[in-house]
Amino acid sequence: MADVTRPHAPRLFLVDGYALIYRAFFALMQRPLSTSRGENSSIAWGIANFLKRLLTTHQPELLGWVHDSGATFRDELYPDYKATRERLTDDLQADFDQGLERVLQLLAAYDIPVLTAEGFEADDVIGTMAKKGVDAGYNVVIVSGDKDFQQLVRPGIWLLNPGRGGPASVEESWVGTENASDRLGVPPERVIDYLALVGDSSDNVPGVKGIGEKGAIELITQFGPLENIIAHANEITKKRPREALLQYEADARLSKQLVTIHCDVPIELDTDTLRVNAPNTDALRALYLDLEFTSLLKDVGGGPISGGPAAVPRPVTDAPGVPTTPRSSSSSVRPAPLGVVESTSGVPVLADARYTTVGTLDALTTLLQRVREVPYIAIDTETVCDPASPNPVDPMRATLVGLSIAVLPGEAYYLPFRHRLDDGGGNLALLSGDAGIAGRRINAGVPEPVNLPPFESEACAPLRAMLEDAAVKKIAQNAKYDVLVLRGAGVHLAGLSFDTMLASYLLDPGRRSHGLDLLALEFLGHTMTAYEQLCGKGKNQLGFDVVPVDAARDYSCEDVDVTMRVRTQLEPLLVSHAMLPLLTEMEVPLVSVLADMEYDGIAINLAWFESLKTRFRAEREKVEQAIYVEAGEEFNINSNPQLRVILFEKLGLPVKKKTATGPSTDASVLQELAEEGHTLPTLLMEYREIFKLEGTYIDALPRLVHPRDHRLHTSYNQTVAATGRLSSSDPNLQNIPSRRELGREIRRGFVPRSGWRLLSADYSQIELRLLAHLSADPAFVSAFRAGGDIHKQTAAIIFGVPLPDVTSEMRARAKTINFATIYGQGAHALSRQLRITHAEAKEFIDTYFERFAGVKAFLDRCVLEARQKGYVETLFKRRRYIPELKERNFNIRAFGERVAANAPIQGSAADLIKIAMIRVHTALATEKLASRMLLQVHDELVFELPPEEEGVLATLVKREMEGAATLDVPLLVEMGIGTDWVTAKS
Repeated sequence: MADVTRPHAPRLFLVDGYALIYRAFFALMQRPLSTSRGENSSIAWGIANFLKRLLTTHQPELLGWVHDSGATFRDELYPDYKATRERLTDDLQADFDQGLERVLQLLAAYDIPVLTAEGFEADDVIGTMAKKGVDAGYNVVIVSGDKDFQQLVRPGIWLLNPGRGGPASVEESWVGTENASDRLGVPPERVIDYLALVGDSSDNVPGVKGIGEKGAIELITQFGPLENIIAHANEITKKRPREALLQYEADARLSKQLVTIHCDVPIELDTDTLRVNAPNTDALRALYLDLEFTSLLKDVGGGPISGGPAAVPRPVTDAPGVPTTPRSSSSSVRPAPLGVVESTSGVPVLADARYTTVGTLDALTTLLQRVREVPYIAIDTETVCDPASPNPVDPMRATLVGLSIAVLPGEAYYLPFRHRLDDGGGNLALLSGDAGIAGRRINAGVPEPVNLPPFESEACAPLRAMLEDAAVKKIAQNAKYDVLVLRGAGVHLAGLSFDTMLASYLLDPGRRSHGLDLLALEFLGHTMTAYEQLCGKGKNQLGFDVVPVDAARDYSCEDVDVTMRVRTQLEPLLVSHAMLPLLTEMEVPLVSVLADMEYDGIAINLAWFESLKTRFRAEREKVEQAIYVEAGEEFNINSNPQLRVILFEKLGLPVKKKTATGPSTDASVLQELAEEGHTLPTLLMEYREIFKLEGTYIDALPRLVHPRDHRLHTSYNQTVAATGRLSSSDPNLQNIPSRRELGREIRRGFVPRSGWRLLSADYSQIELRLLAHLSADPAFVSAFRAGGDIHKQTAAIIFGVPLPDVTSEMRARAKTINFATIYGQGAHALSRQLRITHAEAKEFIDTYFERFAGVKAFLDRCVLEARQKGYVETLFKRRRYIPELKERNFNIRAFGERVAANAPIQGSAADLIKIAMIRVHTALATEKLASRMLLQVHDELVFELPPEEEGVLATLVKREMEGAATLDVPLLVEMGIGTDWVTAKS
């Protein structure tokens, strides 16, 4: 420990507890340790050894173990904070929770206090304790590998990255004032400015898109703190960081708030509690005996466990009589890890696998014969993407480099097409270890790669024919990417029968990732080679086309091999859950539909968008001036601290919510204040909407137009929303507002190709119709069968008046409660929406459920079944698991109840539109129409058509959409045709 300003002062060690617990858990996830009873002991084993090492090596005088305390002010400030973190499956969460309990027992036995503060993260508690420790005369050591803590380094405060043991051991390392700039390139006092610019993907801190690590360092070196950088943004000579700062200033300011560690948490420095004492050896011995930690028992005077193992904990086995932790819906037992060996290419491969390079046409012929001998094959494409693409994994801008095919588990082949020697002028010789396995191989020198003839050549026609042969069944992981890549190479892939990513999604739609690496880990116990391990990362990352062919073979064949093996695990689970038809008849056929839609894209009127820039800027500036007039002064509207002063100090508006940094100014607060009649919050909401629309659509969409066809190509995601709904990204075309004039102006810029028109087809009140069908409520069903205005019909039933006597106010209230019912809103939400008292709202809801008793019974039944089964189902047997119903926290349980009531309705609507899309797509091909389906936005489909097909297309779409399901109430589709999206919709 260098730079000791107070060499004889006692040392206070502050441990970032959750970080170490997560690391211990995930480090051993591939081969989890287990007791003979089946308890996962990985976390306890890792922390027990860490504590032993820390206390023995460093002998701290004071020691505190710091934990988070649940939701914090950052979650309120930014609801998406940490939203990108992987969500554990139910069984893994149970293992983790049990491991956490064991850690608390360990800490109690060592007499180490756990420090928390409600509403604050561990980082803030550590920052506060470190400051108080230094002020009290202690030397403080923060034990963590988190780069955020570098902002706290100062004389008297150090960081200790504890390293890790095992085969891939990492030595512990110290950070003090003398080397604090080495890791990030900036001094501690500028770390929060650096993090505000580059963001943090692990915590989903946005940063400034377009500014990387190098750019951030340059800006900080030139201008200093973030506020100064923003103030001088127009002086930045480089175009990209200048425009990024101007566009994402709000993100930068928000990010700085998120990454700043607070050092004023209400927690005291109790040195008596923190003082390190001798452990309670009896408690430790009992704990180690229970956990079967034989080797650690020696440290506390214990011996071998009677009748137990004489070695360290072993992986879970499936031996008879040995219980294992119950798995989630998506698996059954922990797999035995697959054996791995080091191949000559440097890429680890499965020990029982044989991967072959197909480098000649004779070998290709042999492979194609082999393909015809097996029930199905797994395929995967390897590509390089256009460096100018805004999305580095955009299949629309990707070039096919190679193709891998697995015919059986362990038997896979790699077909190279465009591998080359790097022509970067010798730069590869300068690459560091970050260049990955391929970089090190290239540095060592490789021969000229041997490729097959170009994929599009006549010589490869038999291969292309096989890919287009529906009789050859194919499986893939994230098949839509491969379909689009092959489409760009001139092949319409046919015969797709299984997608492991979609299968995983159906089995457990709530998990955050369905990536092949995680599926391999969970179902096969196998850790796959990551792309970054092969090709490096950052500026040193290599394109796949310069990866040596043998390394590419082992990497790509592992993908298809694992896909083949994972299918054998997932398919029986789908069968047992009666969900295989949902995969094979809905989700997999939809892949081709979505791929065609994405490939076709949609045109936008660039001149119109250019004109909108001026209009939106003028509108924003107009609202800005109105805000300044209402506030009585000019201020930074995007600054929450300044906004707090204006709203709650100067104008004295009532505080609705508080965060750790002061009164909240989030959207819900502004909405509530606006509903109370306050003008400034209304203007602020309008400003924020304009600002968001400018950045998200007006500025962004023209830049995303594809240079090949000058059209916009979104990407539809089948495995994101737990409800089963499709989502749209790069760009997101499903969230363009349609009810506000500004949103409609953006939609007006979506147009057909020259001489054609757009057709919009929208299911009418589909969720209400599904609610009527699922509940079988006689009054609700009769109202829909009667036709006409359902909200007016509902109002007549609720208020007990004849239909002609329903007023516009009655209808509006009925409409509000109709949709409130679907989304499980209570009296509080309804009272705010209708601006009535809580008692009136409750009475309104009671009356509604009295008139529609079948609806109430159905919703109650959904919640009851979810509690009993753990899930609810849609009309088409899609499951939604609801673990929230088991939570102790009332708010979380209440959320689970709302999900249980809503998921069958919303999920059935999602299924219905998917069925309709497949039917329409098939009918368009069958009737050989030129018309194309371009967009799906919730319950709406948008088509492009030549004028002569207007009548036949309208008939076809109405027939197929309304025939997608047979319900107790009629399905109704409303259609319109126009020269842009708005006129077609209207």
